[in-house]
Amino acid sequence: MTAGAGERERIRVAVVAPQETAVARLWRHGAPSLATVERFCAALGAATGADVSARELPHYRDLLDGMHSGQVDLAWMPPVVALRATARGRTVPIALPVRGGSAYYSTALFTRPDSPIRSLADLGGARAAWVDRQSAAGYLVIRASLRQRGVDVDHIFSMETFYGTHPAVAQAVIDGVADVGASFVHLDPRRSKPRRAGWGDAAVRMLATAGPIPGDVITATIRMPVSTIRAVQRALVNTPSEELLAATAALFGAEGFVEATSEHLDPMSDLLGQLDDAPTR
Repeated sequence: MTAGAGERERIRVAVVAPQETAVARLWRHGAPSLATVERFCAALGAATGADVSARELPHYRDLLDGMHSGQVDLAWMPPVVALRATARGRTVPIALPVRGGSAYYSTALFTRPDSPIRSLADLGGARAAWVDRQSAAGYLVIRASLRQRGVDVDHIFSMETFYGTHPAVAQAVIDGVADVGASFVHLDPRRSKPRRAGWGDAAVRMLATAGPIPGDVITATIRMPVSTIRAVQRALVNTPSEELLAATAALFGAEGFVEATSEHLDPMSDLLGQLDDAPTR
């Protein structure tokens, strides 16, 4: 938000925190409290010289409406919500939290090593295990990727069950209750062998992967002056203070930020038209 003469720049930061978010479940990081949001705002204000305030909103729809109307300047969003807002011209992604050395992950459709399902051509009649309808790694992105490859995901499975968590999906596949499942995976640079995944150390066969997917996204409203956006981005990415790093760890469960670039956002953007989600959920 633009400040008047002699006034400090005002930046209003919003998060949605009525319950544990999808990204919080993925990283086993608790839902944010207003106190941790306010601590982050104070540290960001000290780093930028702006007057940064915090808001909690009950729903992502309210957050998007606030950014569109000019009542919110910065927001913490899950990837699908952030990229849909960007596609509609409401926001600009500026930074991605880094956890475990990475700001990104992928999603994989997997099965047991002894499964007769050896490729996507064998999926007909399979029982599918998903996390939940709003899970990027456990439902949305892999289905969008399969749909983009010509798989009729609306009719190919004989049964689809939502298990609520990534470990529960993995267990359903390992126990034979489901034939295939979807979960997050961190791939090595050659994108061939998983370094870390939702199925842990279990032996699985990956049938398809999609990504990269940002864990979550810090976005700015298009109403913010470019100079203010750049100042915030520098404070987060280039020169974070010790207090800002500590506040980042407390709020996001992250060790820092990297700049949001098209290189890692475009693959998700290309799938937006194939997603099963309702855009404002």
